Amino acid sequence: MIEEPSTLLTEIRHLEEEVKLVHNEVMLPRWNGPFHGLVQTLYGYVMITFAHVDRASALWAGSDNAKGQTPRMLAFLNRYVSPNHEANSVAVQDWRHKLMHTARPRVLTDAAMGRTYHQLLHWWIHLPREQHYTFVEAPNRRILNIGLVYLIEDLRVGIERYLGDLAGSQDLQKKFDTVRGKFGSYAFLLILSGRGDR
Repeated sequence: MIEEPSTLLTEIRHLEEEVKLVHNEVMLPRWNGPFHGLVQTLYGYVMITFAHVDRASALWAGSDNAKGQTPRMLAFLNRYVSPNHEANSVAVQDWRHKLMHTARPRVLTDAAMGRTYHQLLHWWIHLPREQHYTFVEAPNRRILNIGLVYLIEDLRVGIERYLGDLAGSQDLQKKFDTVRGKFGSYAFLLILSGRGDR
């Protein structure tokens, strides 16, 4: 499959619609029950949202190389989604990288500043829009508020801005074309088992 510019927007819109559907029809009816908040589902949607950031940033930068992935994602977020570089840094490090490896977010430690970064993740309406992507201050720590639906909406608007730039820039079109075909397939590598595996 060859990536098309419109695919980015179509897929982020579908994600937004699906998350709102799950929020309204699955999560809210179970509020205060044994599946309160549907946390695992929420984490999965955050991971896929940051996968959309990764893909869009690769097409924008003209490289899908894993080396330099974090700076590339941050540059895309800073330019198209939010100028809040600190929030973008915390979000990418925790919700894209750490969540993928540990199945839960981690506390991020800034030893130079003597503080830690924590996260407060919401689905949507339980966090007022104006509090989304802002920090709550506490002694020696900063807590980043994120509303998933707001984040997806912000990313959709950012992708719309990027596509506007893409349509008017030969340089961006060249970068897009450099990466677009790589997302259709991936080379299979047979991984040799570790010691003790048969």
